[in-house]
Amino acid sequence: MASEQTSLYAAQEPIFPRRVSGFFRTFKWWLMAVTLGIYYLTPWIRWDRGPSLPDQAVLIDMANRRFYFFWIEIWPHEFYFVAGLLIMAGLGLFLFTSALGRVWCGYACPQTVWTDLFILVERWVEGDRNARVRLYKAKWDIKKWRLRLTKWALWLAIAIATGGAWVFYFTDAPQLAVDLVTFSAHPIAYTTIAILALTTFVFGGFMREQVCIYMCPWPRIQGAMMDDDTLTVAYREGRGEPREKGKKRTDASGDCIDCMACVNVCPMGIDIRDGQQM
Repeated sequence: MASEQTSLYAAQEPIFPRRVSGFFRTFKWWLMAVTLGIYYLTPWIRWDRGPSLPDQAVLIDMANRRFYFFWIEIWPHEFYFVAGLLIMAGLGLFLFTSALGRVWCGYACPQTVWTDLFILVERWVEGDRNARVRLYKAKWDIKKWRLRLTKWALWLAIAIATGGAWVFYFTDAPQLAVDLVTFSAHPIAYTTIAILALTTFVFGGFMREQVCIYMCPWPRIQGAMMDDDTLTVAYREGRGEPREKGKKRTDASGDCIDCMACVNVCPMGIDIRDGQQM
C-alpha cells in the first residue's frame, strides 16, 4: 500500500489584512517612515571633505576601493571595522530575538517594510479588507482592470525608486540622477535598477508571506533563540479553549469568542481554527 506523502509546500492563498489602529501599529508606521526615509534620502546628504574628495556623506567608492560614512573613511585593509559592526549587529539581533521574539520580522525587516508600504497602497486604491475581497472575487471588468492597473503602476513606481536609491550609494547621486534621466548612465546602473525593481515588485506585491516562509533563513534560526519566557504573539489554546460566542458562553468557556478578528488582521494569514495558514 502506498504511503501518504505530505507536501512541505502550500500554495499561496490571497490574504487581505484588515486595517488596524493602536500604539504598536502607530509605532510601526513611524518606524517604516524612518527606515524608508533613511534609505531613500541618505545618498543625497552632502559632507564636505575638502578638495579632490567626494562630498557625498555615505558613499561606497568601488573604483577607488574606499567607503565613506560621514567623517569616517574606510580602506580595504580596514574592513575589520565593518566586520566588527556586523558582528555586533548580529549579536544585538540575537539578544532582541531571545527577549522580544520576532521583532525584527515584524518591524524592521526590509521585506516587512516594503510589504507594509505595498499593502498601504493597495488599501488606498482598492479599499479595506471587505472591498478587496469583493474585488478579488469579482469578474474582470473595466473597474477591476482600472483598480489593478493603478495599484500595479504605483507598486512599480515604488520598486523603481527602490532600485534607483540603491545605485545612488555607489556613485555621486545628483550626477547619476542626471545621467539616468538623459540615458547616459552606465548599463550596469540600468541593469541593477531593473533587477532590484523586479524583485521589489514581485516580493512586496505577490510573494509577501511566501518569501518569509520559504526563502528567508531567519525564521528557522529564531527557534533556537526563543524559550518559554520570550515575548511572542500567539494563540494560547489552554487560555482560549473551549471557544464559545454569544449566548453559548458559560463560566467554563475560554477567553476566545471566535470573532475571527485576529485572523482578519493577520498579514500572514494565520487561521487559529487549525493552527495553519489560511
